[in-house]
Amino acid sequence: MPKVRFKDINIHFSDQGSGSAVVLLHGFLEGSWMWDEVVQALRLRYRLICVDLPGHGQSDCIGYVHSMDEMAEAVMAVIQSLKLRRVQLVGHSMGGYVALAFAERWPDHVKNLVLYQSTARADSPWKKRTAIESSSW
Repeated sequence: MPKVRFKDINIHFSDQGSGSAVVLLHGFLEGSWMWDEVVQALRLRYRLICVDLPGHGQSDCIGYVHSMDEMAEAVMAVIQSLKLRRVQLVGHSMGGYVALAFAERWPDHVKNLVLYQSTARADSPWKKRTAIESSSW
């Protein structure tokens, strides 16, 4: 799995297929592996880049908490390493929040944005609490 250096850590990603670039961003406590079936189905039509966000999958941790902006910066590091200008972003759950942070910061680099089981709204207090509880096992 290729990797790029970001803030003195390794960010791992996969790059498969050909065509228009689609960056797939996984949810909380997941990794790029969650996209395996999607990649198999679409790799003949699209270039699919699956990023292990900081602290997930094979990527290293920067600290105890990774902000959405910090994860968006890691995604940009991957995109720049691949010399891509505009990409389509697909974010699942937390990956949707990362995609939104990316689009807000670098709108000219976004061709399309898809939120999959995600929302543009802030998490409710219940969702924040259950996410924290599930991460402490």
